[in-house]
Amino acid sequence: MRKKTRVTAALLLTAALTFSFTACGGDSSQAVTEGQEAQTLTIAYQYGMAYAPLEIMQEQKLIEKYYDGDVEIEWNVLNSGAAITEGFISGDIDVGAMGIAPVITGITSGVPYKICSGVSAQPHKIMTNNKEIKSLKDIDEEKIALVNIGSIQHILLAMAAEEELGDAHALDNNIVAMSHPDGMVSLLSGSVECQLTTSPYVFKEEAEEGIYEVEGLESVWPNGNSFIVAIASTQLQEDNPELYEAVVKAFAEAIDYINNNKQEAAELLCEAEDVDAETMLDWLNDPACIYSTEIKGVKDMADFMAENDFLENEGPESISDLVFDNVEGN
Repeated sequence: MRKKTRVTAALLLTAALTFSFTACGGDSSQAVTEGQEAQTLTIAYQYGMAYAPLEIMQEQKLIEKYYDGDVEIEWNVLNSGAAITEGFISGDIDVGAMGIAPVITGITSGVPYKICSGVSAQPHKIMTNNKEIKSLKDIDEEKIALVNIGSIQHILLAMAAEEELGDAHALDNNIVAMSHPDGMVSLLSGSVECQLTTSPYVFKEEAEEGIYEVEGLESVWPNGNSFIVAIASTQLQEDNPELYEAVVKAFAEAIDYINNNKQEAAELLCEAEDVDAETMLDWLNDPACIYSTEIKGVKDMADFMAENDFLENEGPESISDLVFDNVEGN
């Protein structure tokens, strides 16, 4: 698999400004040479198997397959949804993928993007190194590592806290913001007592002796509910509908490929997670690991966020406020 560029948000935004124009931010009618248009489509996503369709899109050049034009695609892996959102605000990212909670926050705050496709649902679990912690009621001052304040993991914790403890913000002070890999290291070393994480880290942690699952998430966010969605700038969708459609078709084909060719997909994806293909195939076959262009539960999460003061502005009135017309689901 081709090596991807891993850069910080600042470097990405600086680099993007060196291009003479982009698919969404520049003058797409300008030609590098007479009679030839050149466009750059900048795509940003994050780490982990939840983003596998983007790996397939890049490896198999699926956007190029569906776009009848000259396009150069810049693929970037960033550390957070916040970094991706910053890129959309500045006009330097055209397409991205991230968790639905920061997407909802971004759209309701006026960031110029919407959901263009579902990507994946993945298992989420609260893991602990303390066997006495069996539910949220057993957590007192213990620290809970999760990726960021306002992340989907934070909102899932709040949903579970509201259901079990009667207060969505009951465990906010227990949160320690860490990336998934750093959170796993801290959990295994004992630096934190709990981690709310997703695949592949839940799979890796379940295999470790002395690590246990804390109950509470499945009832508030059942298997199949969306985790990662794809977003596109409104300017891309409006000004270059042909390229936008190529992106949407590429997501659909990549997801179909994973679902119908899991052995081959496992062989393509295993290197990125530093496991063998057999292990990756086991992970892909987990019933909570679902790749789909449809979305599920997005409006429910938006309503919860609005009702519990996770949004600065009003929540969306309908799912159409969050998605482009081609997107199916709720």
